[in-house]
Amino acid sequence: MKKYIKIISVFSIGLIFMLSACINYKFEEPEKAVYNPNIKATSTIQELKTLYADELTLIDTNIIIKGTVTANDKSGNIYKAIFIQDSTDGLQISLNAYELHNLYHVGDLIYVKCQGLYLGKYGGQVQLGSDYEGAVGRIEEPLIEDYLIKSDGGVPIVPQELNLAAPNGSLVNKLVVIHNTQFKYSETSGTYADGVNHIDYDRHIEDCDGNSMIVRTSGYADFANDALPKGNGSMIAVLTKYNSDYQLVIRNINEINMENSRCGALFSEDFDSGLGQFTAFNIAGNSNTWTQGEYNNTTYAKMTGYYTKTYEASEDWLISNSIDLNGISGAVLNFNHVVNYLTGWDDIKVFISADFDGTSNPNTSGTWTELTGWTHSAGNDWDFVDSGDIDISSFTGNSKVYIAFKYTSPSNDASTWEIDKVSVSVQ
Repeated sequence: MKKYIKIISVFSIGLIFMLSACINYKFEEPEKAVYNPNIKATSTIQELKTLYADELTLIDTNIIIKGTVTANDKSGNIYKAIFIQDSTDGLQISLNAYELHNLYHVGDLIYVKCQGLYLGKYGGQVQLGSDYEGAVGRIEEPLIEDYLIKSDGGVPIVPQELNLAAPNGSLVNKLVVIHNTQFKYSETSGTYADGVNHIDYDRHIEDCDGNSMIVRTSGYADFANDALPKGNGSMIAVLTKYNSDYQLVIRNINEINMENSRCGALFSEDFDSGLGQFTAFNIAGNSNTWTQGEYNNTTYAKMTGYYTKTYEASEDWLISNSIDLNGISGAVLNFNHVVNYLTGWDDIKVFISADFDGTSNPNTSGTWTELTGWTHSAGNDWDFVDSGDIDISSFTGNSKVYIAFKYTSPSNDASTWEIDKVSVSVQ
């Protein structure tokens, strides 16, 4: 037999809407029809959510909340649910119906008669719905308008600012705006999701310091196949949370405005997943090639011509994926590195090319320009040093630029070269 926690208390605190006249946002207009349900809220959304008792919780008394619709299924990015918000909190309500946006418009004010509904958790977040096999489920379509009552007087909610460096848990299920943000450069060649095969994608936005957050997009969203913007700007979305992961859900593609120049890193690689965005090209010496190394929980790319107590004449290139510098006025390359058992600095070089084909022998494909002026390590220890910023602005305007680390060694000696934290950033 299912066990439910019955709610026997009624709150009477009034609701205050969150309004702001400081920012002029353009939102979908609430419905103009007049509704006067002649009911009053007895609780805030925050008070309602505190009644959840760590298991599916039946609301067995006449508790009524009211809130403004902040997101619906109009773009296809939200499935069978709407989000509402008052001055205290936000809430997802699960509804077993399609085309909910035709009934519940963004900005509409609604009352929710909670008696007979259930509070439950999904992904660690409290939701309002029905009982579905002992878990929180969707309110069936014939019953929706018995519980959700529309009212006139709706005004679109103004989003609250979200700081990616310090996400605030109190903003979960609320409408937020992120300024001075951009999608990670490594993802900007892709789309929001796979709208052909209807596969959801997790993309990531970041601030200029590299703090990031997931942007979760449904494969059924009407913008799923849209290309991710490459610039910097702002985004309006609903902040959600699945277990420990904060996630942003876009409600309208027109609320993404990223047409400014990017900031921070255009390209970065820490070699946490193998060679990541780099490819190893073994030209001479078959025993060793560039590979991932690890020491004291630090990962890096590593190359040496010393193999099983023997030396081998080697030539090995580590070449990045193409980096888009089109539309950028200035850029710098930076990396951390260490060299030990130095055979000579001519055996360790850094190059850049704008016409490499990405797959062929770098000695026969591409015009490679050596980059000089970077800081060398001591050459005889394992202490990583910062290369310093290497100006590559002369290569801006090219949509495909490649960075290469070239290692050579003679047949009777071999350096060990380790590279980490490679980045190309706006200057």
